[in-house]
Amino acid sequence: MIKNLILLSSLLLTAPLFAQEEVAEQEVNVDDLGNVNDEFKETFFNALAEKGKQNHDRAITLLERCLELQPSNAAVLFELGKNHLSNNAFAKAEDYLLRAIDSKGENEWLLDTLLEVYQENNDQDKALETLKKLVAINENYEELLPLQYIKTGQPDKALEVLEGLDKRIGESANRNLLKRQLRSQFPGKEPILDEQALLDQIEQQPENEEAYIKLIYLYGKQNESDKMLQIAAQMEENLPQSDKAQLALYKIYFDQGMVENGMESMQRIFESDEFDLETKIKVLNDFIQVENVDATDSSLLEKAITNFSAEVDDTQAMKVLGDYYLKRKDPSNAIAFYEKGLETNPDDYDLIKNVALLSIDLKDYDRVENLTSSALELYPAQPLLYLLNAIAQNHLENYDDAIMQLEMGLSYLIDEPKMEQDIYQQLARAYEKKGNTTKAAEMRSKAEALSKT
Repeated sequence: MIKNLILLSSLLLTAPLFAQEEVAEQEVNVDDLGNVNDEFKETFFNALAEKGKQNHDRAITLLERCLELQPSNAAVLFELGKNHLSNNAFAKAEDYLLRAIDSKGENEWLLDTLLEVYQENNDQDKALETLKKLVAINENYEELLPLQYIKTGQPDKALEVLEGLDKRIGESANRNLLKRQLRSQFPGKEPILDEQALLDQIEQQPENEEAYIKLIYLYGKQNESDKMLQIAAQMEENLPQSDKAQLALYKIYFDQGMVENGMESMQRIFESDEFDLETKIKVLNDFIQVENVDATDSSLLEKAITNFSAEVDDTQAMKVLGDYYLKRKDPSNAIAFYEKGLETNPDDYDLIKNVALLSIDLKDYDRVENLTSSALELYPAQPLLYLLNAIAQNHLENYDDAIMQLEMGLSYLIDEPKMEQDIYQQLARAYEKKGNTTKAAEMRSKAEALSKT
């Protein structure tokens, strides 16, 4: 669980506006070296040249000569630390960097490189303490703190920092996703909400948006729909420009059969700038699961979907929209959205599969053949693609091509009796069309045997 969160947060959290690599490669100014002689300068800059050529051992030898001349020179100690880091000699790198800090003080360059040493050596506790010092110097480093707290097993601290970042610099889609992951995997880390305290806050500060949201969330956890609607109505009256309550309301409306209200809430969510794309996709995906929405109300949703799809160009969004129409048994609209998703991400296997299957239903066999032939270059070990391609080839009367594809598909099958049966059925059809009744009968016999397993 922790490993998954670390991977997720590593991918999601924005790096600071500076990069550790850039810090490490800053040019050394002659004036930074202090009062040194020509021999020192020549040796030092030769060391930098060797480091630039990745000759770290040679650079270390030259820097040690410099250290003999200037035992407490921070620039030399810093460079020794970086070169030992490049050699994965973490203990030596730490020692030289700490000596440089003793000499020069806790500046950003030195602490940043020390942080890298601890991270590379998986010394997460020391990395956290160093990162805290960096945050005190440059608040941009705070973006790295949630990940470091997760690495040290402190998800509550990670959540606290994420909330603080939202207040200081505004929410972001990546941070919102990480917060949801943390709260779902560590439910005990959620803040304890006091109903009366939140009601008092709203009474004293009627425009306190956060208090309304927390109270709606609390009532939602307690399944108190009437109270949720009451607070949402109060929020609507006092904060008419806020759309955040709609995120809770649309589900309640649908659950209570208030379809038109639910559609209006969805429409507001789709049009609002307060929600990221991922949230909007989740709302639409939730709606697809709703069972009690009458088909006569579909025009309301069509408007919401039209407006939403016009505003986004996202593969996942197109998948969800395609799934919606597929559920409504509307293959033409479903395939249109799946195709739009392929325009954004032509290598998406699920979209390729969905388009190919629907194209077979729509009897567009040329499309199936072209799509699966291209896909097999990307996914040569997917037996389903060989089967779909062969179905198209059979309908296009390319029986030899169908047989070749089906035999290839068989070679990639691993314990998939249903697909194996389908392949033998298509082989039987191809051989029969070619007039080879003996092979056709053999293939049918294999298909029938599989149907009994």
